[in-house]
Amino acid sequence: VEKGILYSKFADYISSVFFTDSVTEVSLRKTFQTTVVTNEKVKILIVPGHDNESWGTDFHGLREADLTIALGEELYELFKKNSSFDVKISRTRAGHDKELNLYIERNRQGILDFMKVQKSKMGEFIDSGEIVFRIIVEHATATDRTIQRLYGINKWANENGYDIVIHIHFNDYAGRKKSAAGKYSGFSIYVPEGQFSNAKGSRSVGESIFRRFQHLYAVSNLPKEDAGIIEDQELIGVGAYNTLDGAGLLIEYDYIYEPILQDKNIRDIAISDYALQTYLGVMDFFAPSFPGVNIQTAYLPYEWKRNLFQGVKNDLGVLSLQAALTNEGVYPLKGYTKNDCPLSGNFGPCTRRAVEAFQKKYGITPSGALDAKKREKLNNIYSN
Repeated sequence: VEKGILYSKFADYISSVFFTDSVTEVSLRKTFQTTVVTNEKVKILIVPGHDNESWGTDFHGLREADLTIALGEELYELFKKNSSFDVKISRTRAGHDKELNLYIERNRQGILDFMKVQKSKMGEFIDSGEIVFRIIVEHATATDRTIQRLYGINKWANENGYDIVIHIHFNDYAGRKKSAAGKYSGFSIYVPEGQFSNAKGSRSVGESIFRRFQHLYAVSNLPKEDAGIIEDQELIGVGAYNTLDGAGLLIEYDYIYEPILQDKNIRDIAISDYALQTYLGVMDFFAPSFPGVNIQTAYLPYEWKRNLFQGVKNDLGVLSLQAALTNEGVYPLKGYTKNDCPLSGNFGPCTRRAVEAFQKKYGITPSGALDAKKREKLNNIYSN
């Protein structure tokens, strides 16, 4: 069999073809540009990671599966409002999508065969040297149920012509004591490794989302993940063994134990902003309109009505203040990173120093606290 040609007896099982681009930057944009004429919308599948049977990581009662649902639903609503997209979500608070769930239940053997054949073909190409096997970041082992479900999603997405599949996760790392916050922070975006058929389109969309996120959020400082965009051969969500035709992205939206996720009020608006930045990133890819130095975020506009000072914690005003100071270019200060000084809703030394820098920038006597005079200046800029 020549490269890129399917075994005919496996035609029911294989969609993705090795060595042939299944999705590219050009093909995705062409689909978007012709939606008005052809009425064939860009099809996006949102996959909130995990579920109630296998909820991923957790921290002090906060479960990854609950976070991914909240984010997924908000992202779904953003895409749903845009007539250029046909969006589906694989799981909501009400449960798994019935159509997709029924497909997976009724096609167990077909899914297993699909996975087996793709894995076998990739093994042949690795043995012949035509594909180089690479492991960049070690991943946790999934259950057999989860593995089958994820390959089923890939197979279903292929058969139904989905252009982009976005998997939603929150990060953690092996060895962390479950009762303690870890030492790493930040977001990361996983895309297919460059030898895969869906690599080109996936990378391009991932870069657009990355550009949005890096303005407000720290890139993961876990070794090898600190590239921000990580090419991967093993994650099923992005098309392990070349099993996904459309662009595949798996986004780790910060670590489960980070301060921004610990208080419900802060967490809710953070989830809204994660969804917004993801949506805007996808829109930047299709219709570039990046706003330059001004940040579009769920944290702003905001009206500060009371004083803020070091020691205030879990506060929406502090969170919006940190976003505004980021927009002003003073948070974090030079010499510090966003990992050192993240958006958190907590008024600590990083925020105090940034407030002082903001005050100096506008000729206000620096005090490090947000009093009436400083609030007035901020409100003039960011309250509407």
